[in-house]
Order: sequence, then C-alpha cells, then structure tokens
Amino acid sequence: MAVPNSEALDFSQAPFLVLWELTRACTLACAHCRAEAVRHRHPEELSTQEGERLLEEIAGFGTPLPLLVLTGGDPLLRPDVYDLVEAAARRGFRVALTPSGTAAVTREKLRRLKEAGLGRLAVSLDGSTPEVHDGFRRVRGAHGWTLKIIESAHAIGLPFQINSTVTRQNLTDLPAIASLLEPLGIVLWAVFFLV
Repeated sequence: MAVPNSEALDFSQAPFLVLWELTRACTLACAHCRAEAVRHRHPEELSTQEGERLLEEIAGFGTPLPLLVLTGGDPLLRPDVYDLVEAAARRGFRVALTPSGTAAVTREKLRRLKEAGLGRLAVSLDGSTPEVHDGFRRVRGAHGWTLKIIESAHAIGLPFQINSTVTRQNLTDLPAIASLLEPLGIVLWAVFFLV
C-alpha cells in the first residue's frame, strides 16, 4: 500500500486514515480491548447497504482517498465483510483488515478477502510465546492461531503487518518478538503503548 506524498495532502480537508469498527463482536477477551468487545453482534450495527452509503460519504472527501481499516471486535464475524471490502476497493480505497487471531481465520477466507480487494492484513502479536501472548489475549491457543494466520497470508501473497501492544507483561519480550518477526516478511510492525 503506497502512501501518498504527504506534501500534497491537506489534512485539514480530509483524513489520511479512517478506521471503521464493523462490529464489537469478538471471541477473544483481550485485557486492553478498546472496542469493549462482546460475544455477539449488536443489532444496531450498520447494515451492508448503510455501510456502502458510509463508504460513499467517506469517498466524498475526494482524492487521495483515505486508507480504510476495517476493524472491530472481529470484522470476520460479519458475513458481509467480503462485500464491504469489495465495495470499498471498487470505489478506489486502499483497504486493510484487522481480524482477531482465532482459528476462524482460514487461508480460504484470506484468499476471498484478497480477491475482493483487500490490500493488507494486520494481526496482533503481543508475545513471542503462547504464555505471554495468550495471557494478554486471555484465550489459550491465540498465539498459535496468529502464527497460522501469518503463515497463510504469506503463502497467498497478502501483505501483512503485525500490531503489538506494549505493557509491563511483555516489555521484556520485545526483542524476542522482533526476532520472531524478522524472517516473516512483514511490511510493518506497529507498536502501541497502552495508556
């Protein structure tokens, strides 16, 4: 995903980045969740049609269109996520998606997302070991699922980034996370500091 020349952008007129939390639904129980995730989708989430109207409104900012990040909760818990990715890509958006690191993220789903126009996948990895990562995500197996998602994205040629939230629980693990990430071919390691 190429970044437009920042000298040509006027951020007082249009955003560079739009994050759309498609749903609060998620099967993880992360200690730091800002989305206040819940197990089931809320009945007042935007419908597919309302989502397409939202995309039209965002496109109204003009070119260059902002980078669109579809997040949540877990955006893959919306059955229309493929339609929304396709609708955004058709309008010219650069689209990224941040699914939760669960067994529900399969290579076939990632392939469908890529075919729909997904330009980048972002997954969270907060520890180099299951003990650290799963302790943070509060679901056993999340570390292994996340590594499998990374492997699948790499296998189908879908660019991906890693997001890591730094807390006192994983601060000393950062060098080990970096060593784990080095051979994976990631395009970005985004490090967040929990406030």
